Amino acid sequence: MGQRRVLEVLIPARFVLTVGHLVAMLMIAYTKRENLFAGLPVDPSNTRLDKAKKEFEIAYILSLICFAFDLFGIFFGTSIFFVKMNLLQIICHFTGGVMVSLMIEQAWQYQYIWLILAITNFPTAFFEIAILIAIFGLNIIVF
Repeated sequence: MGQRRVLEVLIPARFVLTVGHLVAMLMIAYTKRENLFAGLPVDPSNTRLDKAKKEFEIAYILSLICFAFDLFGIFFGTSIFFVKMNLLQIICHFTGGVMVSLMIEQAWQYQYIWLILAITNFPTAFFEIAILIAIFGLNIIVF
C-alpha cells in the first residue's frame, strides 16, 4: 500500500477519533458530580469538595487545551502528512475515547481523569507542539 493510500485512511480516522474523544470529554462535564462523589468520602466537607472540583476543572481545561493543539494540527495541516504522528493520534484518541466513555458510564473516581490525560492527551499535544516548533521556530521541517 502506497503512502498516498495510507494517508487516505489515516487522516479521516484521525479526525473522527479526535472529534469522538473530544465529544466524550465534553460529555464528562455532565457527570462531574458522580465522578467527584465516587472519589470522595461518604460525607465530604465543603473544602474537600471544592478542592476536588477545582482539581477536576483544571484537568478538564488542560484536556481542552491539548485538543486545541491537536485540532490545530488537523485543520492547518502542520502534522497531517506525518504517518507516525497520525498513528499516534489515532491510538491515543481511540484509547482516550474508550477510557472517557467508561469513566462516564461507570462513574469512575474523578482522579482518573489525570491518568487519561497522561496517557492520551499530553503525548499528542507534546508531539504536535514539537512539530509546530520544528516548522515555525527552527525551520527544520519545510512546510
